[in-house]
Amino acid sequence: MNTARQAVITEPYKVAVREVQLPDPAPNQILVGAEYSGVSAGTELAVYTGSHQWLKDPAMTDWKFPFKSGYSAAGRVLKVGKDFPGGFQEGDRVSFPGNHASAELLTVGHERCRVWKMPDTLTSEKAAVAVIARYGFGASVRVGLTLGRSCAVLGLGIIGQFALRCAIAAGMSPVVGIDSVVMRREAALKAGADFVIDQSTPDVKGQLAALLGAKGAEVVIDATGVPAAIPTAMSYAVDAGQVVVVGSPRGKAADVNFYDDLHRRYIEVTGAHGNMLFEPAHTRLAGAWDIHKAQHWLLRMIASGRLSLDGLVTHTLPPEQLGDAYEGLLKDKENWLGVVIKWV
Repeated sequence: MNTARQAVITEPYKVAVREVQLPDPAPNQILVGAEYSGVSAGTELAVYTGSHQWLKDPAMTDWKFPFKSGYSAAGRVLKVGKDFPGGFQEGDRVSFPGNHASAELLTVGHERCRVWKMPDTLTSEKAAVAVIARYGFGASVRVGLTLGRSCAVLGLGIIGQFALRCAIAAGMSPVVGIDSVVMRREAALKAGADFVIDQSTPDVKGQLAALLGAKGAEVVIDATGVPAAIPTAMSYAVDAGQVVVVGSPRGKAADVNFYDDLHRRYIEVTGAHGNMLFEPAHTRLAGAWDIHKAQHWLLRMIASGRLSLDGLVTHTLPPEQLGDAYEGLLKDKENWLGVVIKWV
């Protein structure tokens, strides 16, 4: 047996670290050990506050308390089953969609059984957020042509930060970040944003048009997770522009004028969930991309620095302080943005 530590949300607003025993891998399994894991504020806070819609869905049996949160980690292969595919060996440095845990057993056929070897120059600390990055990266894949297109990102939490940073890496220009939180705007500028706008100031639409010298942005990425923000994102797009939703909008929007605001302006509004976009049934919409190509691209871009992490990670904490991270991300947005949990 192999001893591991797991951080779990035991009930709304309560987090604990527990010790579990994991068996050696069966032939179709791999045991991976995390050195660092990244916190995805949107999904994890929705569970932490008890507001995630799947918690009340009886069909979603994995989404119940105690809940093993987190889905982005990096570390090493500890043990490999003899039939596990991919040619992995003990000691291989890997990125994987891991929970906040020191070790995890992944089984072939399970949706989370995905393991990617890391570039030699990439540290586990930086790679810890690579899976989270895919949820922002989906916008750049979804819009098709990126080079030279203007882009505005509404909402600069961690998903919005990655949406903005991937847009820059994909050649969009100018790229504008929009958020009311000063620290988030500063982080976007550190990453290479051309401009930032305070969402709380008057006439954001006019400010954006003045910066771009056009009616709006060719690509608008909504990363707020707020349904009511989607009509706002639509208003920031140039006629015939594209609006891509990457922040999971949990709820319903009201008072959307589809004729004047969408149909008559020839706006395209589309979803780009970080998982569904790369599933086999959806790859025709994403061109040559699949989830493995996407993750390897992200790992290479982070390793090379083309995908900047500057200003992104504000806190590196031990597992016992995961609850503090949730409280900070929830209540102190001027000081908390990206959080990684250190397991070694």
